[in-house]
Amino acid sequence: MSTYNSILKNGLCLGCGLCAAVDKQCAMALDKDGFYRPQGELTEASKKIISKICPGINIKNAKASHSSAWGAMECVSNAWAADKNIRHTSSSGGVTSALAIYLLESKRVDAVLHVGHDDGDYLHNCLHVSRNREEVLRYNASRYAPAAVFDDIFNILDRSDETYAFIGKPCDIAAVRNLMMLYPKYQDRIKYLLSIFCAGMPGYNATMDAISVFQHTSTPVDLRYRGDGWPGYFTVKYEDGTSRRMTYNESWGNILGRQLGFRCKICADGIGLLADISMGDAWNTKDGYPDFTEAEGKNFCFVRTKTGRELFDEAVKVGCLVSEPVRMDGIRHMQPYQYDRRIFVGWRILAVQLLTGGLLHFQKLGYDKLFWKCGPKRALHEFLGTAKRLLKVKMRNG
Repeated sequence: MSTYNSILKNGLCLGCGLCAAVDKQCAMALDKDGFYRPQGELTEASKKIISKICPGINIKNAKASHSSAWGAMECVSNAWAADKNIRHTSSSGGVTSALAIYLLESKRVDAVLHVGHDDGDYLHNCLHVSRNREEVLRYNASRYAPAAVFDDIFNILDRSDETYAFIGKPCDIAAVRNLMMLYPKYQDRIKYLLSIFCAGMPGYNATMDAISVFQHTSTPVDLRYRGDGWPGYFTVKYEDGTSRRMTYNESWGNILGRQLGFRCKICADGIGLLADISMGDAWNTKDGYPDFTEAEGKNFCFVRTKTGRELFDEAVKVGCLVSEPVRMDGIRHMQPYQYDRRIFVGWRILAVQLLTGGLLHFQKLGYDKLFWKCGPKRALHEFLGTAKRLLKVKMRNG
C-alpha cells in the first residue's frame, strides 16, 4: 500500500487540500462526517510528492527540540491590538489581524493568505487573499470548521510575483514549510508565518449540531464562532432578521470540541512550533483554571524566530500592538489543555507508530523530552485508548 493510501486508511488526513494542488485529477470533497477528504485517483508521481509534504504525517521543525512544553522561542508576551475595533471583533486580542494589517500597510508584503467564511455561504470556509485592512477584518475571527486551505495554492503563487504573510493553524504552517522545502522557488514568496493555537478541528457536522440547538425554523444567513467580545458568542443570524447565540463554553466545550477528527487526537503541535509567531488566548484565570467570563481580549504571543521578533517589536514600537510581560508558569493555567496534551501526546504517537509501521515523520517537536513526565497510569490510558481508536478507524476505512 502506498504512503498516500496509508494516510487515508489510518485517518491521518487533515483535509488541507495539498493533494488537489499537486494533482488536478484530485478534488477535495466533504465526507459524511463533514471533513474534507481527497477524491479521485492520484498518479503515482503525485502520491510520492504527497508522501513528502503531507502535514498529516510530516512535521519537521528546523530548530532543535526543547525540554519546555511550550517549545523554543525568542520571547513571550501578552499583547492585544491597539485599535479597539480590531481587538473587539477578533476572537482574542486581535494580534493576528493587527499584524496582518501592519504588514500590508507598511508594504512588507503584498497580501495576506488566511481562512475565512466563503462569500455568500454562511457555513463553509475557504482561503482568502486579502490586500487591505477591510479585507483582513472581513474574514477575521476563528472558524471552527474545515477548509481546503491549499487546493489552489500553486495558482495563487504562480499568477504573480506578490509576497505574502500566511495565517493558519499549526498544521497549516507545517504544510507551508513542507511546500517551500520541496519547491524552493516559493521560499521568498511567503515571508511571514503566523500561527493560531489550535485544540483540534471539528467537522461541519459539529457546527450543524450546534446550530440545531436553537431549533429555529428560519434559514441561517450568517455565522460567527467567536468575536465581538472575548471569548465572544457562537452567533447565528437568520433570514427573518432574528439571531440566536450561545457561550463559547456551550459551543466549544459541549459540542464542537467533542467532535474532532482522529488526526487531531494525536497532534504534537497545537502551539505553532514552526511559526514565526504563535498566538493563543491569554485567558484570565480563576482558581487555577481559564475563566471564560466576557472581557477585553488578550493574546499571549510566543515569538519563535528572529523574523518574528523583528516584526513583533516593530509593531509594538509603532503603536500597532500593546504588550505586557507574562510569566511562563502562568501560561499553564491559561492553556491547561495544550500543556497536558504536550505531556502525554508522545504515548498516543507511539501507539500510532507501532500500528502503522512508523508512518509519522515528526522531527524536533520536543514531545520525546516530555514523554516521561506523564505518569504510568495516564501513559497506559493514552496508549491503549489511541490504539483502540486507530483500529476502529482502520476498520471503518476498509
